[in-house]
Amino acid sequence: MAPVSVVEKPGFQKLVKTLDPKYKLPGRKYFAEKALPALYVEVREKVTNQLTNVTHFSTTTDLWSSRTCEPYLSLTVHYVDNWELKSACLQTSFFPEDHTGEIIAQGLQEALLSWNLPEARQVCITTDNGSNIVKAVSLNKWKRLQCFGHRLHLAIERSMKDSRINRAVLVF
Repeated sequence: MAPVSVVEKPGFQKLVKTLDPKYKLPGRKYFAEKALPALYVEVREKVTNQLTNVTHFSTTTDLWSSRTCEPYLSLTVHYVDNWELKSACLQTSFFPEDHTGEIIAQGLQEALLSWNLPEARQVCITTDNGSNIVKAVSLNKWKRLQCFGHRLHLAIERSMKDSRINRAVLVF
């Protein structure tokens, strides 16, 4: 994802001019103050409407850092609608607070509340094995499912530290 200021960079402006010389590219202020807020309202309304009739759902969450080391907390909801699995990223929020279990637990509860998703309808939450995330889920008294991808990654990392396995892999 690029910042909205990209529209003011000469290279981007040249690209747009090449694609359509008649197009007048709006400035950063237009995208930051009008286009993106309007799109947010439209998408949030659409997702809210889709979630209205959901009787049960599960979630996934992760704490991660951007390339510039800024911390974020993401929450995604998963549900079945007419026998079709659906997912929606509800939020990715800047999360500069201490990453304690208590603060994460509160952040996750607030996220569900802001989308009118009752905790009682949450079947489980999938997370990595970070002790702070595990504690947050425990504090919220939610059922937790370990992320298979994270577990697999850890297993591969550990196995590559075994010199016998490392030598065998290098043969291929």
